[in-house]
Amino acid sequence: MVPPRSFSNGIEIEDVEGGLFVHQYDEAYIARNWDLTPPVEHLIETALTSDLTCMIRNDHPRRNARWPNPRGVVYLAFSPSRDNQWSLAIDTFSVARGDYGHAVFNGKYHEQFVASGLSFEFEKRNKTAGHLVVYRDRVIQTLEHLAEFDHSVLSLNRKPHTGEGFTTEYVIQRELLLNWSQTPWSARYDVYQDEYPLDGGLNSRRIDILARDRLNGDWLIIELKRAEAKPAAIHQVSDYLLALGRLDGFANGQLRGVLVAERISEDVRSIGRSENIDMYEVSWPLKLKQVG
Repeated sequence: MVPPRSFSNGIEIEDVEGGLFVHQYDEAYIARNWDLTPPVEHLIETALTSDLTCMIRNDHPRRNARWPNPRGVVYLAFSPSRDNQWSLAIDTFSVARGDYGHAVFNGKYHEQFVASGLSFEFEKRNKTAGHLVVYRDRVIQTLEHLAEFDHSVLSLNRKPHTGEGFTTEYVIQRELLLNWSQTPWSARYDVYQDEYPLDGGLNSRRIDILARDRLNGDWLIIELKRAEAKPAAIHQVSDYLLALGRLDGFANGQLRGVLVAERISEDVRSIGRSENIDMYEVSWPLKLKQVG
C-alpha cells in the first residue's frame, strides 16, 4: 500500500480499502475505486499548480457523502476556492490501467475555451448540464491552460459580460445574478445557489438558479433558455419541481417554477399556464417581461 502523500494547500491523500482518503480543511471523503498511482499523483499536482487548490468545497461533496460515511463519492474534483463551483472533476477511473479516464470541466469556462483555441477538444456531456468533456490523453494539456483562465466565472460575483447579447445561457445567468435586485423576485427571494445539483454526482441535473424566500423558506426554481424556449423546457421545470420536492431538505415550504427565455411562443405559454409555471421573456442587457 502506498504511504500517505501530502500536497499543497493542506491536502493529504492516502490509499485505503475501497479507494482514496482525501483530507483537507479538517474534512475528508473517500473517492471510491481510486488508487494513488503515479499518473493520479501527476494529475493532482497539475491541477494544484493550475490554481485549482481545493478538493473539498463548502457544499461539495455533500455532507452526507463525507467521512465517516465510507461510501463517499466516485470522483476527484477541483476548484479554485472553497466557495466557487468545481472547475474540473473526473468520475471515470480505469482500475486495469491504474490511472484515470476522461475529465469533465464546468461549462462556464466555455467562452474562455473557445478563445484559447481548445474548444475542438470538447463535447457536451448532456444538454441539461452543459459540461465539457475532454478525453484522457488531453487532460493534462487542458489543465495547464486553466492556469490562465478567469475563475471568477464560477462564483456568484462574476465579472460583467464584455460583449453584447446573450451569447450563451450562462450570460443570461450571469446578468440575473449580478443584477438580482432588479429582478421581479428580489423583493421576496435571495439567491441560494446557481447550478444546484438535484441528483448528486457529476451527471446530475442542475437547477440554473435556486432561490429561497427570506421570510418563510419557500423555494424558487429558475430555468434559463437562450433564444426560443421549446415545450420541453416547461416539462424540465416541472420535473425539477417534482425532484426537489422529494428531497428531505425541501419537504417543507412551497416550490415555485419559473422559465426565462429570449422568446416564448404562445404554444409554450399555454403549456406553462397549464403546469402553473411563471414565464418571462428576457432581452439584452436585462429586461424581463412576464408573459405567462
